[in-house]
Amino acid sequence: MINKHLVCIFMIAVSVSASSAMGQFREPNYAPAEQGVIASPRIVTRTPKAPNRDLIETVTEAIDISSRRYLVANEHSPWQIYHGLNAYRRDFMLDLDGKLVPAVDWLSATNPQFRGLPWFEKTVHGGRAHKFTSPYHFEGHPNQSLALLVMCNLPLDHTFQTDGGPITVQDIVNNAKADLNPREELTWTLWFLTHYLESEETWLTRRGETWSIEKLVANQIETQVTKAACGGTHNLYALAAARNNHVRRGGQIRGVWLQADQKINRYLVAAKSLQRPDGSFPTNYFRGYGYPKSFSEQIASTGHMMEWIVVAANQKQLDDPWIENGIRYIAERLIQYRDESAECGPLYHAVSALVLYRERVTGVAWPRHDVQPTSPSVAPEASPLAKVPATESSEPAKTAENFPAPVQIDDRKMDAKPIAPKQTAEKPNDLSKQAQDGTLSIGIEEDLLREPQKTAPVERLAAPDSGSVVQ
Repeated sequence: MINKHLVCIFMIAVSVSASSAMGQFREPNYAPAEQGVIASPRIVTRTPKAPNRDLIETVTEAIDISSRRYLVANEHSPWQIYHGLNAYRRDFMLDLDGKLVPAVDWLSATNPQFRGLPWFEKTVHGGRAHKFTSPYHFEGHPNQSLALLVMCNLPLDHTFQTDGGPITVQDIVNNAKADLNPREELTWTLWFLTHYLESEETWLTRRGETWSIEKLVANQIETQVTKAACGGTHNLYALAAARNNHVRRGGQIRGVWLQADQKINRYLVAAKSLQRPDGSFPTNYFRGYGYPKSFSEQIASTGHMMEWIVVAANQKQLDDPWIENGIRYIAERLIQYRDESAECGPLYHAVSALVLYRERVTGVAWPRHDVQPTSPSVAPEASPLAKVPATESSEPAKTAENFPAPVQIDDRKMDAKPIAPKQTAEKPNDLSKQAQDGTLSIGIEEDLLREPQKTAPVERLAAPDSGSVVQ
């Protein structure tokens, strides 16, 4: 026992001695500036990473090249032109009788018609963009048209012409609130209303239901991404835009906003895990399969994904290589295939992703309807028109079966009918007969089917014959 105690005492003595000796060589955990030994390090504010100039130049080139794919007024459909406005905003130009005109000015002042039907209508609740009629003609979802116009940042008193007289954006906001139908997809309603309404706003619909921005957010949180339009990318875009607007107006991330933020961040992680080494994404989005074979397929899935990712990511995440790789993939494809036929949906969502990215990394503020530019943007000089080309497809065109009609409700008497009498329109030709003069090029971008399906071949359609278009 005595020997064991002596061994313990010896070991403790050695340990204390070693600790004392090592202490002489330990690096201090503070800088003793007061003793004049080491100068205290000064706190330096982190310098933000400068934008990747090489990438910005590539992005700008792709945006400029794609802006020369002009759509034709009175030939291309409202659905297509709205997508161009989403990408290029007030700078979007149309070919009108061989001359370039700002699309916003044209559709605001001329009361345009498509297949004998007006773009805008006056209703008992205010006004609206024309509702669904046929695939890719007007809007495919409630309030999709105005959602795609949000980035044009039109003020509430901006006026559109209708057969029954002028309506304002405020009129359209009022109608969207009153006509809200939870049986239909509400993604674009949130996308549109969050731009113009405060986060706390609550209203009563014509059906007697109480709705609010927060209730719309909750609805979109519950939406299953893999079963939503375009792989759920529009659902995530609308949530991200609503969250950003809420924070920008001084709101806090708690309650339903915390749930929205968590969903957005979960899918950011999922998106990163699904990205391929070349920067592209699967054609079946979050289902994780499907490899793009054509130009339109290449920019469709990656363009849609990067569009919402750029809106959802924080400023630090924008510097991540995977986001830069996705943006570079889109830009390089748009440059490489500048002479290829381009479908409006994939093309303009891809361009929108590039424009949003360039604005964010260069510090351009998100638009606010109550803050308008001091001077209108200068329209670019006219250049030789390069219409969107089309090629005849060897396969028969898709029919309206692939684009479900709006949900019909029982309370038809409550429907907000246009005040002005509607014009009688010819029955639209079958889509397979529209490939006439090669000036219209659209595709299968807005896939709203609820069940998984095989990747369909790209569909390219030409403009309707001139006899069915009101000039």
